[in-house]
Amino acid sequence: MVNTSFETLPRHMQMEILSRVPLKFLMKFMCVSKKWASIIRGEEFREDYLFQSMKRPRVLFVIDHREYLPIKPEAFFHSVYQEDQPLLLSGKQRMRTFETPLVQVFQPIRGLICQQGYGKIVICNPGLKKFRSLPQIKVHKGAPMRTFFGYDEDKDVFKVLCITWLRNGKRSEVSKEYLVYTMGSDEESSSWRLITCEHDHAPVTEGLFKGGVLYYGAKSNNGKSVVMSFNVNSEDFSVIELEVEISPYWRLVNYKGDIALMNNIEDSLYHSREFEMWVRNEVTGNWDRTSIKISHWNGTVDGKTFYFKGTIGTKELAFAPDYWFGEQHFVSYYDTETKNLRRFDIEGMVDQDDFVRTFFDHVDSTWLI
Repeated sequence: MVNTSFETLPRHMQMEILSRVPLKFLMKFMCVSKKWASIIRGEEFREDYLFQSMKRPRVLFVIDHREYLPIKPEAFFHSVYQEDQPLLLSGKQRMRTFETPLVQVFQPIRGLICQQGYGKIVICNPGLKKFRSLPQIKVHKGAPMRTFFGYDEDKDVFKVLCITWLRNGKRSEVSKEYLVYTMGSDEESSSWRLITCEHDHAPVTEGLFKGGVLYYGAKSNNGKSVVMSFNVNSEDFSVIELEVEISPYWRLVNYKGDIALMNNIEDSLYHSREFEMWVRNEVTGNWDRTSIKISHWNGTVDGKTFYFKGTIGTKELAFAPDYWFGEQHFVSYYDTETKNLRRFDIEGMVDQDDFVRTFFDHVDSTWLI
């Protein structure tokens, strides 16, 4: 039998082997040789690694943990494989990206997360424990700022949309600035670009990214309730009209590939086993009211308050709470076809009271490596 070293293998075989290596070991492998580092940093390998990771998606928990004496806000990242039973933590990534508490955490896209603190925005890769701070935006003290995160597949770049409010002397006179930051694979620093929006509006919710488009609830300049869409590639804004019964403040979710709006208060699942949402028909543009009834709900979730987080890759509906009070952590999946409700306990989470943001279908990525 002939002994074959890694160095003598064809490049495609080297990439195949490396694409199955956990992120924490990839970092060490980059120190072995310049050739290995070149492969791991390459765009082709990045896509291969992402493809392999998509076969085993994760649930990502972003914990806004705060020590008050002294004040030490920190973001804890926990991740588990989505289909393991029980869900075993792969480890805790602890990063202190801000001196102030988190304000917004956008849904993960291709392994990256965009976070906003007070006046600061970062893009981070939890698996690598690396982040990139974006140039600070000059805003008036106390002025509102909304951030949204998306990916342009055609140009293979991430974009951050930031909308700020500016007061022009008088309290009633408010103007807005629409800014975009583009981040590619190179490490060259970018800057914020001012773009135009023909539809003056004020965002009122966090966003949802789907199919190259950002969606978020908003109020138009005449006070009308709408959902705004932002094409990440063309950087064009569009207005989506709402039914009078729908509030723009409701939670945006992905329901079976369509965007949907849910009332956060009325449609949290506690004692009720039924919830409603308004789903937008992509073909007709209409909003249709949909009701979901889940049998055996109370017996599965132990009376906890859960929220619908969206449809995951298995076509199941995913549910999780927004806050844990030092109890057993778990998530639930519901199959609308088989009517099967599954509960997945999460082993290894710290028993403490924290605000927890839960994201499904998260993947490992070599971005920012």
